[in-house]
Amino acid sequence: MSNELHVTSLIVQVLPEKMAEVRGQILQMPNAELSVNNDVKLVVVLEGSSQKQLLAGIEAINALPGVMSATMVYHQSEVLEEDEQ
Repeated sequence: MSNELHVTSLIVQVLPEKMAEVRGQILQMPNAELSVNNDVKLVVVLEGSSQKQLLAGIEAINALPGVMSATMVYHQSEVLEEDEQ
């Protein structure tokens, strides 16, 4: 049996006054991590088992109050063998 692993990275632009709140909410999301951040921009890495799961994560980030945009800049998918899961 095989399974897929999808990884994507996003550049998320945030209103400066909402940055702490947005960072905290993204860090609470399963399979999300912050790679780089400053006062107005975050680089977020999302992992999931399907492209649909990643798109749901991107939509959730876009819906956070204070997020001006979340733009995907990279996407990779791999088929994992059972012993890699």
